[in-house]
Amino acid sequence: RQIANNPVAGARFFDMMAKLFIKHVLGVDSPYDGLYGKTSAYYGTVKQQGRLTLHLHLLLWITSSMSPQEIRNRMMDSHSEFQKKMIEYLESVHQGEFLDKDMLDVQSDVKYAESDPKYKDPTQTLPMAPP
Repeated sequence: RQIANNPVAGARFFDMMAKLFIKHVLGVDSPYDGLYGKTSAYYGTVKQQGRLTLHLHLLLWITSSMSPQEIRNRMMDSHSEFQKKMIEYLESVHQGEFLDKDMLDVQSDVKYAESDPKYKDPTQTLPMAPP
């Protein structure tokens, strides 16, 4: 509620938290390496969520880090239950899928919605402001 009533204060708080994360967690401009190793570069964009709160998307480059394939190959060398579950998890989060329909059903629903004269393309509209 406070952020909705004072979006400037919310943006300033978000900016401070993002800068603290970059400095103390990633180790940028710090005398120590970050939580994930030595950060060689980063790129971030800020987006607004539906309730006008901000969130950060961050791409991070770690010096001398292993590629996802190298990590997977090392994990495949051993056969512990933890490693098996970790690989299942990593492979499951890199999928594109719909929650309860397949692609044909979603395409059909979109085509049907577009036939309505009141239909507005969601990529061309702004979200409703919170009360």
